[in-house]
Amino acid sequence: MSVFFFDLDGTLWDENCRIPESTKEALGMLHNAGHMLFICTGRTKGFLNVPELAGLPFDGGVYGCGTHIEYKNRELFCAVLAPEKTQRIVDCCSAYRLLPILEGPEYMYLDPDLPEYEEMRKNILQYRNPARTVQSDPAAMTVQKATCIYTAASDAAGFNAELSAGFTVIPRGGLSEIVPEQYSKASGIQYLLDFLHADKSCSYAFGDSENDLPMLSHAGHGIAMGNSPDSVKQAAEFVTDDIHSDGISSALKKLGFI
Repeated sequence: MSVFFFDLDGTLWDENCRIPESTKEALGMLHNAGHMLFICTGRTKGFLNVPELAGLPFDGGVYGCGTHIEYKNRELFCAVLAPEKTQRIVDCCSAYRLLPILEGPEYMYLDPDLPEYEEMRKNILQYRNPARTVQSDPAAMTVQKATCIYTAASDAAGFNAELSAGFTVIPRGGLSEIVPEQYSKASGIQYLLDFLHADKSCSYAFGDSENDLPMLSHAGHGIAMGNSPDSVKQAAEFVTDDIHSDGISSALKKLGFI
């Protein structure tokens, strides 16, 4: 038995949260062959309720960059930020002029100045629950990590430096992802491997972005999607085709699993 970990955005599904049919078929074949399949995403459960995932044969997931772990619909681990750490993120966003999205197991909390605020707040199809507004009392929110959006006025470098003590800061595109420093996709993978008594050499991780770097280097075998940036491709054991060219299916065929 091997254990497979799949990132979501840019790996399992595209920018419209659509999963290629070839990927669905490949996952079914893996499952039927007796392997274990896990989602391994930076999204928290509050940022995740897409119908595309329904019916896929996942055994569980690593959510929120390792802050939340489930197996067979059972919660194994869930870490949330202390209110003072949540407040620190909000204060830094204010000081350095970024817009926070605070992510938790049930809800996302949005800065109402976000251009996408109304769309995200009302979108009950894609997300687990309607998003809420960032609260003045941090104890009123259950938060695991944050995504902080740059604006034209942002001092992103200052923000990233300020939060680098106590958090892992992952700059990518027009945002910084903020994760408690003791957690990552790699820590989540290791937790599940220990729980399953599975050897790391039998683990496979698929990813495409900077927050996948820890899991690609930690798993026994790291596979980068063809749509990955060069930094991710260089960290992988090999690079498969991109998501729109049946990348997961192609990799599993190359590895001899399907």
